[in-house]
Parts: sequence; C-alpha cells; structure tokens
Amino acid sequence: MVKVFAVSGSLITGNLKDLKELAEALSSHEEQVLVVTGAGNLKSYIKAAGKFGNQGEQDLVGITATRLNAKTLMTAMKNVYPSIPETAYDIREAASTGKNIVMGGLTPGHSTDAVAAIAAELVEAHLYIATSVDHVYDRDPENEDAEKYEEIDTDELRKVISGNNEAGGHELIDGTAVDIIDRSTVKTRLFKGNTENIRNPESCEGTDILPE
Repeated sequence: MVKVFAVSGSLITGNLKDLKELAEALSSHEEQVLVVTGAGNLKSYIKAAGKFGNQGEQDLVGITATRLNAKTLMTAMKNVYPSIPETAYDIREAASTGKNIVMGGLTPGHSTDAVAAIAAELVEAHLYIATSVDHVYDRDPENEDAEKYEEIDTDELRKVISGNNEAGGHELIDGTAVDIIDRSTVKTRLFKGNTENIRNPESCEGTDILPE
C-alpha cells in the first residue's frame, strides 16, 4: 500500500533548517510514500503575479513554486525517485519503481490537496493531508465556539469550505479535492502537519474524511 501525503509548503519554506527532520519522518514509513508539496511562503510570488496577470498565470507561478519546494525536499529524502512527476502518467511510472516520490502541482486550478487526491486515486493509496490545523472545524478554529470533527462526510465538508478557490489560498482543503476524494472513495485523514504526526498519521489527532 502506498501512502500519499499532501504537505503544506509552509512546512518546508518556514522550516528549512528542520528539513532533515521532515524528510526523515516521511522516509520512516515501511510503505512507499508519495509526497505532494504546496507553495508555502512562496505564495507571495503568486500574489505578486496577480497584480499583473490573470488567474491562470497565477496558477502557473504556483505550480513552479510547489515544484521548487518538491525539489528542495527531494534532496533530503531517502530512496527517492530522481525526477519530479509533472503528469498523471509520470506518477504511475514513478510509482512502479517502488521508490519514494516527491512532486508539486500538475494542472492550473488544482490545489496541492487536489493533486494529492488524484495521485492517491491513481495508485490506490491512503491520503494524508498535513495542514495548519489539527482538525476540520465547523467554523474558524480561532472562534472559541468552533467545534471540531473527528470525522466528516464529503457533503458536509463542502459546506464548511465553500468559497475557498483562489490560487494560493487553500488553507484547509478545496472543493476539487473533496470531489476527487468522493468519487474515488480514497481513505483520507486531515491532521496538523508536524514531524511527529507525519510519522504516525493513523494514530494522531485529526479528522477522517468519509466519501458520501
């Protein structure tokens, strides 16, 4: 069984000095691991491009940013496939080698989570979304009345994340990713992204996302 991780780019760009620890956590699994990285602090480039270009051009800048993070993480990973997959066909070819895989974005309009969901669907893997929060909440977790979900179905999740579709703006999970999880019935878990949780994604605090 392959494990697919959607890793917030902030775990890389904001913690470059701890890159070794993140890479070791991802490499610690007995199963083959496929990691999809986000843009992290490089989102500033996406927003800068938005002052001059359209949404599609911002998406292209975002894809480049995610691949830079992927290339950086690759340098510290063990038993890693030497190239960054850039198409769905590349994912299948890389997965067939049994080596760990690190990649960024694929298609304009698709978030890191959507790409990870597609990858998990293609290789029939479990999907783990390492993000900035420890659970899905029914509202902004900064709100003291916010309630966390231990599990949530995709229909309810769509209501929670409604409107989250701007390039570089997917802080939790976006609708495209939810649709892919729903259609593929990929087993999915969302949790706070840190090295301890990445080592033990099945047992850490988090939210299980259940296809409708």
